[in-house]
Formats: sequence, C-alpha cells, structure tokens
Amino acid sequence: SLKVLNPEIPKDMNSDKGIVLDIKAVDSKGNKFLIEMQASSQLYFPQRALYYWSKLYSKSIGKGQDFEKLPRVYSINFVNFPLFKNEPRFYWSFQVSSKEQPEILLTEDLSIHIIEIPKFHLELDSIQNPLDYWVYLLKEAVNIKGEQMKTLQKKNPKIKKAINKLKFVSHDKESRELYEARLKTELDYKARFAFQLQKMREEGIQEGIQEGIERGIEKGKVETAKQLLAWGMKREQICKITGLKDSDF
Repeated sequence: SLKVLNPEIPKDMNSDKGIVLDIKAVDSKGNKFLIEMQASSQLYFPQRALYYWSKLYSKSIGKGQDFEKLPRVYSINFVNFPLFKNEPRFYWSFQVSSKEQPEILLTEDLSIHIIEIPKFHLELDSIQNPLDYWVYLLKEAVNIKGEQMKTLQKKNPKIKKAINKLKFVSHDKESRELYEARLKTELDYKARFAFQLQKMREEGIQEGIQEGIERGIEKGKVETAKQLLAWGMKREQICKITGLKDSDF
C-alpha cells in the first residue's frame, strides 16, 4: 500500500529550483518515493535528482534519532528529453556501489531511476513487462485509440484507472485549455532554444552557450506568462504552466 504525502502540491514548489516535485509518497514499510515528471530539458538534471533525493532522505529522521531509522528513498524520474544522448536504452537505475566491485553496495537506501520517454520505441503488441506498458501510455496518451485502450487494459488491468482518468481529463474544458497552453509554451521554448543556439554559433560563441540559452528561456517564460495573463488566464494556472512564481510577472 502506498500513501501520497502531498496530494496537493504547494504553489511555491512550482518553481523550486526550476523543477516541480510531482509526488511524494510512503509505503507500509516506511520506504519513501519521489515521482517526478519533467517535460522540458534541464541543465544538470542528474545533480537535481540527487539533490531532491537527499532532501527527503536527510529530513526522514529528527535530531537524536538513530541512523538505522533512515528509510530507503526511491527517486523515480520520467523525463521527456534524452538525458544520455549517445545511449539507446531508455531506463536507468542508479545506486551507490564499489568502483572495484560494483556488486557490493555501500547502502541500499539510495535508489534513483530515470526513464527517458523519447527513447521508448516499442509497439503495443511487442510489450512484455509492466514498466513498458506504463511508459507506452505516458508517451502515446494523446494518440491512443479505443482498441488500443482495450488492449492496454486487458494486458495490464492496473492501467485501467489511469485510462479512466485520462478520458475524464480529455473531456474537461479547463484541463484541455491547460494542456494546450502548456503545449504552446513548450513549443515556444523549443523555438527560442533553436534560435538562440543558432545565433550563438553564427557569432562563434562557444563558451556559455547552455547558460545563455537558460537565461533566454527564463526571459521567454516571463513573456509567455504576460501574454497568457493578457488573454485572461488566471495567475494560478499560468504558474502551473510556466513554472514561474506569481511575483515573477
């Protein structure tokens, strides 16, 4: 059994260090879980994943408590961009092990999992394990037709609840508007990435390219937020879409 510890994400987490921490949960044995969905490419994502893992791990015991009370913390990250660009695999599992003997773990408490969704290319009829079914659903959600949904539910009944939720969201006007606005914002970001990178290359600038793009993205977020505000969208919704704080625009 799993209990969600943050069913409602505080507003100030929308832009905490540039990442939304989507789900924090604990199971009946006391193991803790961080489950994150990251839509846009992030610099230093591995460091950020470790940072969030360490925050939950270090806060799991109070002053004077024994270290044996520390739980296992599982960080599960679904990213919509290639993180290890030269490697074909889409699923990665990391632990702390000996360099000389990798089979020897320093501790089992640290467990970080990264799923690179764009690298997943299996067709529905060739899927064999539960993780692949879930990744397929995440990647193809907007394209899945009736027969495919029936096949998914038949092969993996636990997905039925997610599919029912997906159907509800697709018919909810506010959810659709949020999705479409988020999609437009994402496309705008990618366009600004390409333009800024090309401009820097043409000018022969090599150092600081990534940092420059990051600054450009932040500026673009503010411009997008102001535009959405002018269209009459609520500030709370804009914060969810852009990851900005209310005071940023």
